[in-house]
Amino acid sequence: MKLSKKATYIVFVAAILFLGGAISFIFNPLGLGPEPDRVLSREFFSTPAEDLSELELLVDGESAFGYIISVIDAARKSIYVQTYIWKDDQIGRRMVKKLKAAADRGVAVTIRKDVLGTVFELGDMLKGKPSPVFTSAGLKGYTNINVDNEVFADNDHSKYFIVDRQVAIFGGMNIADEYHKQWHDYMVSIRSSSLVEAFEQKALDGRPWPDASPFFVAVNDRNATEIRTALVQIIDQASKRIIIQHAYFSDNRVIAAVRRAAKRGVQVDVILPEQPDTHVYANQVTINKLLEENSQNPPRIFLFPRMSHAKVVMTDGVIASVGSANLTPRSMVTSKELTVFVHGLKDDLFISTLRDQLEADISQCERVLKPYELSFGERIMAVAGKYIW
Repeated sequence: MKLSKKATYIVFVAAILFLGGAISFIFNPLGLGPEPDRVLSREFFSTPAEDLSELELLVDGESAFGYIISVIDAARKSIYVQTYIWKDDQIGRRMVKKLKAAADRGVAVTIRKDVLGTVFELGDMLKGKPSPVFTSAGLKGYTNINVDNEVFADNDHSKYFIVDRQVAIFGGMNIADEYHKQWHDYMVSIRSSSLVEAFEQKALDGRPWPDASPFFVAVNDRNATEIRTALVQIIDQASKRIIIQHAYFSDNRVIAAVRRAAKRGVQVDVILPEQPDTHVYANQVTINKLLEENSQNPPRIFLFPRMSHAKVVMTDGVIASVGSANLTPRSMVTSKELTVFVHGLKDDLFISTLRDQLEADISQCERVLKPYELSFGERIMAVAGKYIW
C-alpha cells in the first residue's frame, strides 16, 4: 500500500527522531555526573522542617493539570516547560491553547521536550498526530514561544513548569491524556520566589541547593548524579517503616538497600502497578528477588489495580521523596531527573497528605504472596526492559 505524502513525511520525521534518541542513548551509556557518597546532610535526618507551607502535593492528573493551567492563566512574564512526552490529545491541545494565550499577552514561553520521549508518541505520529512541539499548528514558530528539541542533548526525563519565577511545579506527569485522566501519579508545587529561584538554578544550571532550605531538590545531570544516593540514604536511615510506590523498580542498589532494611526489622511495603505500561517482567524479577529473601521479615509487595506512574518513597511516616526518577538503572544513572526530598513533622499537611494517600492506595491493592514463575523468554525481556527504560 502506497503511503500518502503526509504519512511519508511523518514516518521520515519519526525515524529521524528515533535515530537521534538512539544516538543520544548510545553516546551516554555510562551516566552523567559522578555519583556522590552522600547527598542529604546529617541535619536533614536529625531536624525536621518546621514549616513546609511552600510545598503542596498534587495527587493525580485532574488536580495537577487544573493547578498548572490556573498558574499558566495567571502568568505575566515567563513560563518554562520541560517534559518528556507531549501528545496531540485533549490535554495536550488544551495546554497548547493556554500557552498560546499566554504568549499573546506578552509572556515569554520556553518549551523543552526530550527527543527520546518521542518514542512513546510514534503510534500517534503514524496516525498523523505528531506532538504539538513539532508542528506549526501546535507550538513551533509561534510568536513569543521558543521550542527546543535538541537531538543530541542529554536524555532528560524530568517534567516541570516554572512560571514567573514564582511557582515551580514538578514530578512524574507528562502532558498526555493518560496522565490527566487515567493514571495515578504525583506532582509537587513550590510557591516561594527564593526557593523557585533556587529550583531554576539547580534544574537548569546545576547550582548547589541552598543549605537553609526546608527541603532538598536532588538532580541527575552533568555535575552530579544525586538521586540514587539520596534514596539509598533515606532507606538506610529508616527505623520503622518504608513505603515505596513506583511504576518501574529494577535498580540493584535500591533493591539491596530495601533488603538491608528488611533484615534489620523495618517493615517494607512496595506498591507496583498490576499492569504497568512497560517494565512488567523487570518488575516481576524484582518482586521475586524481594520475596525470595531469606528473612523473617520479607518486604510486602502490593499490586495497585490500575496504572500507577508514581515515583514516591516515604520512610518512618515523616521523610519523603517525590519526583521524576524511576527506580531503574536508566533513571538512576543515565537520564536527567529531578526529585525532592522532604523531612517534615508528622502532622504537616504535605507529609500527612502523602502518608494518607499511600495508606489508601495499599487498601486498594492485592498482595503478592509468592514469586512469579518466569520463562526464559520472559527473563530475557526483563533484562531488556530493565536497561532500556
